[in-house]
Amino acid sequence: MPRVSVIVPNFNHLKYLPERLESIFSQSFEDFEVILLDDGSTDGSAPFLKDFEGKPRIRTVVVAPENGGSAFRQWEKGFALASGEPIWIAESDDSCAPDLLATLVAEFDRNPRTVLAFCASMLMGPDGSPLGVHRYQKSFGRDLRTGGPLFIRQHLLRRNCVVNASGALFRKDAIALVDSAFLQYKGVGDWLFWTCIALQGDVAFVNRPLNFFRQHGTNTTAAMKTGARDLVELHSLLGDFARLGLRRPVLWLRYRVYAVHSLKYGVASEAPNRTELLALWKDNPAVSALAFIKHLFSK
Repeated sequence: MPRVSVIVPNFNHLKYLPERLESIFSQSFEDFEVILLDDGSTDGSAPFLKDFEGKPRIRTVVVAPENGGSAFRQWEKGFALASGEPIWIAESDDSCAPDLLATLVAEFDRNPRTVLAFCASMLMGPDGSPLGVHRYQKSFGRDLRTGGPLFIRQHLLRRNCVVNASGALFRKDAIALVDSAFLQYKGVGDWLFWTCIALQGDVAFVNRPLNFFRQHGTNTTAAMKTGARDLVELHSLLGDFARLGLRRPVLWLRYRVYAVHSLKYGVASEAPNRTELLALWKDNPAVSALAFIKHLFSK
């Protein structure tokens, strides 16, 4: 049985797949399997991936007939197929240094209580040009090894500092206790996912930019800005944190100010549902708003 399961979820990233797969197969750590998933791509990704069937280290290639609408549903499909421990979700438009796996696997060997290990993410343009380490991770300034609950209180509740799944490894056996609400999101589901994982053990951060996080106009993060769906999901996420016993009034007030300012003066001021969104943030406590999401975006 391979030590690590590498899940590669893809949707319309054919132009990045050769670099992505080369970065995986060039890892200095070689005890891994690869699960290739395509979510109904229309750019020729599916036949490209199918050509890898039967090749060394390829566990399986699964091509969906149509897009399922959620990257996190792709994650779930990959989890069911994975046999390794830990798991690496290598997003199809990203890349990495050859020693990413070796470095992060070593954190699990160092401390058996580690459930999540991640490295710094170097942002890069569509052409691969470096843009600097993500600002959420610059504040660490050093390697970090700590208990998960403390990491959540000091860092993860403030912002999603595990900024890119491609830069993280996590224990498969911790998935069973992850709140399934993360599957309902399009954007912030990973924030809830990392929080639930971290609650179960220790967290390690390696202050080296071994992950290369590509920025382009078709990123999920960019798409979430349309219609200000990101603000609706943020509101719902705060409710999920509260339900998990992680409610912090200061955090709620901070994001309330951010959301209202965005809706009045920022990019979100052009959102077609601006009035309803203002009412959501002004008049309601941070409770789960998944029903509101469905109402707002099914119109």
